[in-house]
Amino acid sequence: MWILLAVVGVGLLAWVLALTLRDEPTGTTAPSPTPTGPPQQDTILIQVRNDDEFGADNLVAGVGAGLPPAQLLVPSRLIVDVAGAGQQTLGQSARLLDRSASQDALGDLLALRIDGTLSLGRLALAGMVDFVGGITVTVDRPITEVDEATGVETVVVPEGRQTLDGSQAAAYALAWLPDEPEAARLARYSAVMTATIAGLPDDALRIEQMLTSLGGSARTTTSTTAVAEDLRDLRNAIVAGGQQVRVLPTNDVESGGLSLVRVDLAGADRVLRTLLPTAMLDAAQARPRVLVQNGVGTPGLGASARDRLVAANLVYINGGNAESFGQPTTQVLVPDGSAASLALGEQVAAALGVPETAVAVAAEGQNVADAVAVLGGDFQP
Repeated sequence: MWILLAVVGVGLLAWVLALTLRDEPTGTTAPSPTPTGPPQQDTILIQVRNDDEFGADNLVAGVGAGLPPAQLLVPSRLIVDVAGAGQQTLGQSARLLDRSASQDALGDLLALRIDGTLSLGRLALAGMVDFVGGITVTVDRPITEVDEATGVETVVVPEGRQTLDGSQAAAYALAWLPDEPEAARLARYSAVMTATIAGLPDDALRIEQMLTSLGGSARTTTSTTAVAEDLRDLRNAIVAGGQQVRVLPTNDVESGGLSLVRVDLAGADRVLRTLLPTAMLDAAQARPRVLVQNGVGTPGLGASARDRLVAANLVYINGGNAESFGQPTTQVLVPDGSAASLALGEQVAAALGVPETAVAVAAEGQNVADAVAVLGGDFQP
C-alpha cells in the first residue's frame, strides 16, 4: 500500500509540473512602449492685485520644452468674456469669487493653455520680495505717495539704480504714473517679478513654504506644490539667461469714457507662436472663437449675439462695428472651404438664428478668429 501511494504521489507531482511548465511563457515579453507627445511649456498666470482687489498687473510665464523662459505681459484693461459674468476687463475679473476667472477668460480669448494662476495681493508681493532679501532695479521715474490725512507727498522709490525692499517693490510695481504708456507700466511689473523669481532658492519645498506663509493674500488655482515647482523652474531658466518678454498686442477702444483695449488677434497669434508655441491650443482642444461685428448700427446687437454664441459653447469676441452699416443680411465668414470650417460656420449661423446661406468663405482669408460674423438686418436680438 505504501508503495502504491508513493507511485500515485509521484504521478500527481509530475502532472502538476507539466501543467506549470506548459503555462509558463518561453521568453520575456518586452513592455509596450507608452506613447508620449512632444514636450510642452508649463504656463502660469501671475497676477498682482491692488488694494481694491483689482488685477493691476498680469503676465503669463512659460518655461520648458527646451525653449527660453517667456513672459507675455497682459494689460489689465483688456476686455475679456468671463463665463457667467459677461464682458469685463481682465483686471475686474480678478475680483470675482471664481479664482480661475482670469485664467479661463484669457485662455479662451487667446486659445492658450494656462496651467494655473498665482494671484498676489500687495502684501503677498511685498512678502515675496522680502523673502529673497530685496531686489535691485533701475527706476526711470521716482514713485511718490500722498498721505491722505496730511496731503504730504513722499518719495517712496527714488530714481536711479535702487535696491528695493518688499514695500517699495510693491509700490513700484503697482504705481500708475501720469501719461505713462501701458507698456511702460507692464515693463516695471516684469522687472519686479523677474528679479523676485530669480532670487528664489533652487528648492521647491522652500518656495512652497514661502507661499504658504503669505496666507490669504496669495491665491492659487492649482496646488501650492505645483505653483512652487513652476516658480523653481522659472527661477532656474531665468538665471540661465535668454528670457523673452513681449506685450500682448491690443487695439485701443473707448467705452463710456473709459480707455479699454481689445486683443489684436492676428498680432497675438504671431507673438504666441514665438513665446509660447507649445502652449497654444489646436482646433481640437480649443473652443472655436467667433469675432462679431455690428453691420447694422443698432445698439445692443453684440450683447445678444454673445449670449447665443456662449450658449452654443463658442467663444465670443467683440469686433465692434463693421466698416459700414446697412448690411441687409448676416454673413458668417470662415477662413476656407474645408468641411470643418463650413461645419463651424453652420454652427455659428444656427446659434445666431440665421440661415445656413449666411456662411461664406472669406474672399481674402482671415486668421483673426475661427469665424467672423457680421450681423445684418436679418439678425433678431
